[in-house]
Amino acid sequence: MINKIKIISLFLLAVMLVSCTKTEKTSSVRKNIEDAVFASGYIEKEDEYMISARISGNIVNIPIKEGEILTDNSLIATIESNVQTEQLKDAEAVYSQSKENASGSSPQLLQIQSQIDQAQHQVAQDRINFQRYQELRVKNSVSQLDLEKAQLQYQSSQNNLVALQKNYLDTKNALDLSKRRSAIGVNQQQDILKDYTIRSAGNGEVLNVFKKKGELVKQGENMARIGRGDFKLKLYVSEDDIAKVRTGQKAAIHLNTYPDQDFTATIVKILPAFDETEQSYIVEAKFDKTPETVFSGTQLQANIETSKRKNVLVIPTSYISKGKFVTLENNEQRQVITGSKDNEWTEIRSGISENDILIKPKD
Repeated sequence: MINKIKIISLFLLAVMLVSCTKTEKTSSVRKNIEDAVFASGYIEKEDEYMISARISGNIVNIPIKEGEILTDNSLIATIESNVQTEQLKDAEAVYSQSKENASGSSPQLLQIQSQIDQAQHQVAQDRINFQRYQELRVKNSVSQLDLEKAQLQYQSSQNNLVALQKNYLDTKNALDLSKRRSAIGVNQQQDILKDYTIRSAGNGEVLNVFKKKGELVKQGENMARIGRGDFKLKLYVSEDDIAKVRTGQKAAIHLNTYPDQDFTATIVKILPAFDETEQSYIVEAKFDKTPETVFSGTQLQANIETSKRKNVLVIPTSYISKGKFVTLENNEQRQVITGSKDNEWTEIRSGISENDILIKPKD
């Protein structure tokens, strides 16, 4: 009984050794293949923009939340504005005073107008007096010197009137200018105060909120990201592959949020400039059918179909060693010229035929 067990054990061991040393073989076959360009990327809205603070200050209100739908001019945030409100009040007070000073009833203009009225009365008197002296001189009732004095007095009062009238116009212009400048000051303070209330520039969805109530925000710092429109796919394509990509091509899309499902999309735009940050060219695509649930920022991988070819000679990729060699049945190492490849199949352009038997290289 013991001998039988030993014999059976030895037989099983021999079978296992034969099985382990059995060499896997294959030959090339003809297949219809699709050439594709790989690209990574992410999803975003067609129109996404950041809302930034135009001034620095403490946030006293930020009512928006992620996922909220905004309408045009929706309130995004309010920044503490006590100091700016006081500055606006000061500017308004200055404008009110300058407006009063520029009116015809201002004390400064009334005083000059009173002097003009007196000067006009004086001119009228001096003109009558001068005319009287002219008549008396004709009758030789006054001397030439007296006539000249009356004439000088009349000219002096005329000059004084002209000077007062000019002074009135200059003062009025100066006060009007001060009024306009103070009005501009009010408008400027009002515009600055508007910056403390941040509103949306249109409708859209709140994608991210970066700040909270009570936090300090600096000028130019992002507070929220807003998106609107349909979703688009932003793809990064390498320099080696970008020349193969055309608008209208189809792409198989694998989303990280749908690990067991692929989607199709169409290339709609190829940006003309190289992106230095990503070290790639940027291609945009749109879903042929948008997934039920999509999130802006979702990472993805894409295979862009660049061409279809029929009757192409291929072998399993696992039979390629060192990227360019195959092993024939007689253990001959032969170099081949390969074309497109993936994890499963590699195109053979030259080096072997369909009649050659290949053995799988050892790991």
